[in-house]
Amino acid sequence: MRTFAIGDVHGRADLLDALLAKIAISDSPNARIVFLGDIIDRGPESRRAMDLVAETLNSSKNSRLILGNHEEFLLRFINQISDAEKLLWAWMRGGGLPTLESYGISHGTSIQQAREKILREHPLHVEIIRSAVSFIETERFHLVHAGVDPSVPLPHQEERKTRWIREEFLDYPESFSKIIVHGHTPTPSGLPEVLSNRIALDTAAYRSNRLCCAILDDLHPVSFLIAEGNTHSIHVHRSTHCG
Repeated sequence: MRTFAIGDVHGRADLLDALLAKIAISDSPNARIVFLGDIIDRGPESRRAMDLVAETLNSSKNSRLILGNHEEFLLRFINQISDAEKLLWAWMRGGGLPTLESYGISHGTSIQQAREKILREHPLHVEIIRSAVSFIETERFHLVHAGVDPSVPLPHQEERKTRWIREEFLDYPESFSKIIVHGHTPTPSGLPEVLSNRIALDTAAYRSNRLCCAILDDLHPVSFLIAEGNTHSIHVHRSTHCG
């Protein structure tokens, strides 16, 4: 099965829309789309980005959303009763304010009112995030949000660590049992980066105006689709090059 793995969207619904349209043109019946997480926060259109994810998952039954650490923030905000203000403050520091604004939640709205509004008006978004998986595997690739703990076999990874890990994973030079495909940490080049043991797809779309998708096939070399620009002018091109 051909897999289109999309890196961190972070509220850039304009780039995601263009990328999904290009995938639909080049798609084949046995292909699927895997979102690597962090659909929301930082960028301006988190709600619309989630709408696009929902449409994709509905129209392509093999497609999946991997839970990112920013979706985890939203879930904890909705579920957590105690320490709500502390949690909200942490989320806002991580870029949550544009997400609340995209859902029509204005400054001064109480935490309970904000929760109720999201649950009442966007239950499908909440259901999709609650149903998100922690990883996807193929014969050759292991797709995850942030990375994996090098000291733990892939089938036994701690889920929360796969959403938050950085240096311990990024600095590991040896091979894993599969090539790890991940987002979470923006690449220095602002382009997808291919290393010997991993493929990094977080191109910091919210500030770089660039969203990346890796085309993964167990039998063929990896290539990329890259959407670049802003709402007024976005182009999508295919590339075998990386940062």
